[in-house]
Amino acid sequence: MAARISSLVLLAAALFALAVAGADGEGSKKVIVAVGGLVSCQDCSTAGTWDLAGAKPLPGAKLSITCKDHRRRVVLYKAAAADDNGYVFAELYTTTMRGGYFDPVEACTARLLVSPEERCSVATDVNGGAQGAQLRYENTTLAGQFADIDVYVVGPLAFRPANCQPKTTQS
Repeated sequence: MAARISSLVLLAAALFALAVAGADGEGSKKVIVAVGGLVSCQDCSTAGTWDLAGAKPLPGAKLSITCKDHRRRVVLYKAAAADDNGYVFAELYTTTMRGGYFDPVEACTARLLVSPEERCSVATDVNGGAQGAQLRYENTTLAGQFADIDVYVVGPLAFRPANCQPKTTQS
């Protein structure tokens, strides 16, 4: 867990450095929205529930992050793949906030797109993964002269195997 947090901080610092290097110098401040979350393969024993006991990380799983403005127009979109640990970190950039107000918790959702494993390819709605999971703000913002990096989290999200044996009840 500590390694994941330090990796997240290093990634955020790198994004900040890129944003500062790419700033246009005209006083416009960029907002970088970063989203992180875990994608797993749910065990057949818990399929049909929100229980992720026994779930295994799903490297290469893809999800999308979509943000809409107050008129429901898409203003940000990103598809991202999970790393070798099933962790997704995606950054979204914007300099134009239509309507002057943008709150990723209200405006953005993450959805499961595709699993790299045929054996575990059905998107579940655990934490809203199939329909659109709301982001949560974990009070992580890195402020800078030209950009602020706001880190949000989602999930955990999960795919499940397509063919799980039906559960039998014992009498």
